[in-house]
Amino acid sequence: MTTFQNSKAQPRRTRRRMVATLALVVVGGFVLRGVTAFADQPAADEPTIPTGANFSSWSDNGQDGQIVLQFFKGDMPIAGAVVAGTVKNDINCAPDAEGLSHCHNVVVLADGGAIEAIHVHAMGRHPCLFPGQRLSISRLDGDWLVATAAN
Repeated sequence: MTTFQNSKAQPRRTRRRMVATLALVVVGGFVLRGVTAFADQPAADEPTIPTGANFSSWSDNGQDGQIVLQFFKGDMPIAGAVVAGTVKNDINCAPDAEGLSHCHNVVVLADGGAIEAIHVHAMGRHPCLFPGQRLSISRLDGDWLVATAAN
């Protein structure tokens, strides 16, 4: 009786192919998950939109008259308080690769204090703050402020 050498090798090859295919599927799944997770992240220079903001994209910051500012330094208002201030400057407004400006503003408060903040926005849709502009400012969430133009 003759035995074939390949009779044992064929199930081994099939098993190896199945293991290799399974490994490719698992690795491919991790790669796909990593790519989609990266695509869902904001651009490196863009902070995450804070809880309580009335928009879902930085290009909409300023819609409905509410301007979200990232607190940089100065006199942070206490939670629930509204403070009045006047914009002193608007600098570093060149747009980034995404077309968003990260303007730096100093707002002098009515009580003599000051707030330095970063205003992330799309200048073509919503204008920068301007020197002399009067604002009402309150704390939004963590290190975030919301400002509205004072009447």
